[in-house]
Amino acid sequence: MSVFQMVAGTVLGLLVLRELLASFRRGRWIRLLRLAVWLAAAVAILDPLLIQRVADLLGIGRGADVVLYLFVLAFLWVSFFLYSCHLRVQRQVTQLARHIAIQEARRGHESPGTAVPGLSERQ
Repeated sequence: MSVFQMVAGTVLGLLVLRELLASFRRGRWIRLLRLAVWLAAAVAILDPLLIQRVADLLGIGRGADVVLYLFVLAFLWVSFFLYSCHLRVQRQVTQLARHIAIQEARRGHESPGTAVPGLSERQ
C-alpha cells in the first residue's frame, strides 16, 4: 500500500464516518449519495485493479478512462440540474417582483403621497 493510499484511505474513512454520524433527518438522500461517493472513492483508491476489471467488462481500455467518463457524465448532469434550478429561481424572483410592484401600485392609489418603504424622503 502506497503512502497516497494510506493518507487518502484515512481521509475518506473519516468522511464516511462523518456521514454516518450526521443526522439523517434532513437531506437523507443527499447524505446517502455523498456516503456512496466517498465509499466508491475509497474502493477505487484502495483497490485500483477493481476499477480496471470494471473497465474490462465495459470494453474500455483503462480504469482511469472509466473514472473520467463517469465524472464527465456527472458533471453534465449537475450542470443541467443547476441550470434548471437557476431558471426556476429567476422565474420566482420575477413573480415576486411583479407581486411587490402590484401591491405598491395598489397602495399608492389608495393613499396618495405615501412613501415607498425603505426609501428616504431625500432620495
